[in-house]
Amino acid sequence: MYHPEGYKKLLTWQQGMEIYQLTKDFTAKYLDPIKDARLIAHMNDEARSVPQNIAEGNKRGNTRAYLDFLGFSRASNEELKGDYEELKREYKEGIRKVKIGKNKEQIGKNKEEMIREIDEILTKIYGEDCMLGRQIAGLEKRFVAKGSEQEKLSNSRKDCLKKQISDWNRW
Repeated sequence: MYHPEGYKKLLTWQQGMEIYQLTKDFTAKYLDPIKDARLIAHMNDEARSVPQNIAEGNKRGNTRAYLDFLGFSRASNEELKGDYEELKREYKEGIRKVKIGKNKEQIGKNKEEMIREIDEILTKIYGEDCMLGRQIAGLEKRFVAKGSEQEKLSNSRKDCLKKQISDWNRW
């Protein structure tokens, strides 16, 4: 049976929401709200875009549009992955400084904790990409096998017109 919010049962949507929350928490905890304002907004927007595009695509009412929106989700996920990988590199190389803590020992612990959190989030992002890839492949397979909703409507319309012409020719 169809449920209007059925997309919420999808693991891709659920994990996308989890990544979004983790990203909001991470950016609030580790990034400077003034110096990194643009990066914070961008990362939070990328993370938000993943589940929102899944939801929007689901509501579009046709498989082709849904596939497009799943592609947008996957692209946003990839962009977010790149931002986390760049942050990790910058912190490891000392390009970006950890500002949490008062002494070197505390800063070192915070740096290790931050890199660990980045790795955990990246693991979820890699998993999300894999799941989105499988979801897209499954929908494409169904699309090829069964056709699009527009094709079905078009074929139904043609059948209806043929019947009308056939009925008209009988008179």
